[in-house]
Amino acid sequence: MAKAFGRFEIQGELGRGAMSIIYRGYDPKIERMLAIKTLRPEYSAHSEYRARFLTEAKAAGTLNHPQIVTIFDVGEVDGIPFIAMELLTGKSLSEFAAAHPAGIPLPALLKIAIQIAEALDFAHRHGVVHQDIKPENIVLLNEAFDIKMMDFGIARILSAEDTPSDEGARAFLSGTPQYMSPEQITDQPIDGRSDLYAFGVLLFELISGHLPFEADDPWSLWQKTLKDPLPVLKARDPFTPPELLEIVRTLLAKDPNARYQSASGLAADLKAMGRRVEERDSHALAAKIIPLRVRWPLVMASVVALVMLLGLFWVHHKQNQTITELTYDYGFSLSEWVAVQTAEDLLLQDKPALQSWVDSMSRNREIVYMAIRNINGQIEAQTRGDALAEQMASQLKADHVTLSRGDLKVYTVHGSDSTPFFVFEMPIEYQDKRVGQLRIGLATTALVTANRTTLLTLMTWIVVVLGVVIAGTYWLTRRLQVPLDQAISALDQIKQGRLEHRIRRHRRDDFERLFAAYNAMADVLEARELRAKAAELDHKHDVPLGVENAPASAAAPAAGKSVGAGVVVGSNPGTGVGTGVGSGAAPR
Repeated sequence: MAKAFGRFEIQGELGRGAMSIIYRGYDPKIERMLAIKTLRPEYSAHSEYRARFLTEAKAAGTLNHPQIVTIFDVGEVDGIPFIAMELLTGKSLSEFAAAHPAGIPLPALLKIAIQIAEALDFAHRHGVVHQDIKPENIVLLNEAFDIKMMDFGIARILSAEDTPSDEGARAFLSGTPQYMSPEQITDQPIDGRSDLYAFGVLLFELISGHLPFEADDPWSLWQKTLKDPLPVLKARDPFTPPELLEIVRTLLAKDPNARYQSASGLAADLKAMGRRVEERDSHALAAKIIPLRVRWPLVMASVVALVMLLGLFWVHHKQNQTITELTYDYGFSLSEWVAVQTAEDLLLQDKPALQSWVDSMSRNREIVYMAIRNINGQIEAQTRGDALAEQMASQLKADHVTLSRGDLKVYTVHGSDSTPFFVFEMPIEYQDKRVGQLRIGLATTALVTANRTTLLTLMTWIVVVLGVVIAGTYWLTRRLQVPLDQAISALDQIKQGRLEHRIRRHRRDDFERLFAAYNAMADVLEARELRAKAAELDHKHDVPLGVENAPASAAAPAAGKSVGAGVVVGSNPGTGVGTGVGSGAAPR
């Protein structure tokens, strides 16, 4: 049964937070369903909480932006402050992220991030800091990834008197501990850059799948946030652009001056990166310009592969030559020894003894053929098997001679399975008198195996080296691509007339000089533009008396003086926050 809360009909509870309760309600005045957020009774009892809740909720209610939830009414019923806001349907960003354990697809992530940055820019330019940016406060409305930011109930109105509080109410109303900026934790003056830190925590969580700092209690968590260095951001999606990781690291700088100085600059960088990713994806095959991260690894791999292949062929050739020569020396030494041992038996024509020698030597796996002939060329003993003998006889001809050293010859012949082997031919002499001829065939299996093993080893080494070269060069060029993309994005800002944009990332290499040169150029261009505006206003102020519409023209200098002296903070899209207070220089 519906309960009455002022003019609203409460139809059920939607959720509870640490300090508030949200109900589903119906407003008969505008005839629509609403979400009604009330301060918990234990906090409603304190006047300072009620006053800040209502004052800052009213300020948030002035924000009219497509990505910010609409607030219809703010008030108090029986001492309980409330905010009547648009009732959203859809998933929270935390639920959407949980449904993508491998990471939110990059196009969706960039679209969501750009919308959040644009909404924050709008709020900051209207003097409102959200103070509780987290996935639970972002709602995805549809499958096109359109979002709305909600829970501006603790948003802070920026003012010149925004100084650290003593009563503790502000610190307590700061937001969620995991997403609080260092200046929130220490209760220092804050501006839009505090929201940008929380946005960086949100992006870190969406990209890596975990928060940058975690602990069991808020105090330990805050100590880590203030003192520990930022953990390495490892993206779950291997195709995450390195420039996005660099943006997150910039947002999470502990010093607000080292972060982005405005949400507009952040949104511009995200849009520029989104365009590059889209162009890279849609024209990947037809791109005329090959990215450095692709070109350099390919060039380095080609050069290294060419050098190593040439080295491979040289090593293989030299090894084959050396092993072959060693095989020749071994074959000649073995033949010479056998010739000496069989010379006397051959002279005595002791065929059983000669055949015994042949059979004994043939037991050696490396000796595949052996034949002993007398002085007349008749075979006295040979390896058993007529087929092998016939095969040898058909190939032991002059055109098969591989090496000749006087009466010593080496033939290269092939077995029935096409396996090559060497046949060594040597005269048998007894007391310097030739008594016959010896032929010994040695298998080349060991030689072939050694060459093949060396070749495979070298090929494996080449593959490993190429892999290391490609990976190392790709990693290096990705690192180089990040500052290049930053410079391109910054120049795009200049092209679009955003002269307040500065590159605030610091490097310890030559890119630091490039960034410094860009910033100096932007300073000169911005100063030139301000001088031109001031000169134009002074010219209007100096219009001679009597000229028609002089009173109207005379009003211009009053408005122009602030432009000539400085930029009105909040009137420029590049400013971090809007206060409506004149300033000598807009923060960038």
